[in-house]
Order: sequence, then C-alpha cells, then structure tokens
Amino acid sequence: MHVERVKGDYIEPEIIDLEDGSGCLFRLHESDIHEDGPKHLSQLLTDQAQWWAPRPPGSVGPMIPVLWLRVRDLPDRWAIGVEDRVDSITYKVHPDLISQRAADYLGRLDTERSPYWQRVPEGYHDDNDVE
Repeated sequence: MHVERVKGDYIEPEIIDLEDGSGCLFRLHESDIHEDGPKHLSQLLTDQAQWWAPRPPGSVGPMIPVLWLRVRDLPDRWAIGVEDRVDSITYKVHPDLISQRAADYLGRLDTERSPYWQRVPEGYHDDNDVE
C-alpha cells in the first residue's frame, strides 16, 4: 500500500487501485496529512491489507463500516493502529497525522469499497507472491 502527499491546489483524498493488482495508492493533500504521515500510514495499511484480498469479479459482500478516528491520547504522535472486526474496521491515528476532513473522507471511501474485498487467512498473500 502506498500513500502520497500531494502538493499544490487542494484535492480531496482518494484511493486508487493499482493496475497490477498489488495494492492501492492513497492520495492526500499536504494540508490533510503531516509530512511524515505517508510512511507511517503506508506501513499501517500494508500490514492491515495482509488480511484482505479483492473478491472475485462479479462477487459483492456486505458493506462494512470503516472509521478513521483521530485519538489524542495515543502513546506518541506516530502510534497508529487498527481494530479489524467482523462488523467494522476502526483506524486510530493521532490528530497531528491527518486532518479530520481526511479522516472522514477516507472512512467514507473505505466503507464504499468494503463490499468488493474479503478477509483472507494468514499467509494467503505469501502463497500468491503478493507483497
């Protein structure tokens, strides 16, 4: 998973599926993410994505609510995590990392995308040469 900090005129956050199927690109405007944010979010998203894979073409699952919460009382400003439950996914990040606008927008985008993804067992990606 890749995270890009875009400079210049404002763009809304977006999630782009990579053509080679290897993951996604999260693009956030510089006003929505700290300059060190891309490397930290990229690692979080890459780790969490190991439990997910695209559903087969034409297959759609349930919509799973995804929240991005800005939590001030994390151990440090780069402490980030995810609660990946059967009925929801909650990302927790320090408010210095991303803006409320980006957190809300990413939650909507991830929720809309959720029916097209499925949980997979540990090691699934290792067997398929997917990083």
